[in-house]
Amino acid sequence: MAVLKATLVVIALALLAAWHFRGGHEHASLEATEQTLLLVPPGKPVEVPGVALEGRWSIVFFGFTSCPDVCPTTLQVLSRLRDDAPQIVFVTTDPANDTPERMRSYLAAFDPRIVGATGSGAALARAAESVGAGSQVKPGGMDHSTSLFVIGPDARLAGIMLRPSDPARIASDLAVVRASRAEPAVAVR
Repeated sequence: MAVLKATLVVIALALLAAWHFRGGHEHASLEATEQTLLLVPPGKPVEVPGVALEGRWSIVFFGFTSCPDVCPTTLQVLSRLRDDAPQIVFVTTDPANDTPERMRSYLAAFDPRIVGATGSGAALARAAESVGAGSQVKPGGMDHSTSLFVIGPDARLAGIMLRPSDPARIASDLAVVRASRAEPAVAVR
């Protein structure tokens, strides 16, 4: 019995020491939970059915009109962005039910500036794949990406916004994305 207690004490002390000395790594992982933006190197152009992405900044969000929580919450947050915000595009993950009329009616309840995109399942799947978004039908609903995808004026993915719940943070992260794609200044003599 004494050997068992001693062994348990040694194991507990070893675990405590490991936890203590991992402190620096733990801090780094905590910082990762605060991260809200991933910058992305330019890839292939993104094509969203029926939406022009070239020549302007766009924020693309994938969801569906009968989503009970994530979609309406995110669209409400996006509707609170200033008037000089980029184009906001809501791409359906449920083309069988989200007709153009249903999309227009649904999005009008949030902000008339939000553009709805629907189309064939194949075209929408290509759009989602081009930015790394995903969705899957589940019993009783659908599971889908909750991130915002920032598309540059070159129609290429520039950044991914994680946990988009604050309009001020979205605006701040958007400024970082835009700055990352700014052309370097050329000295004129």
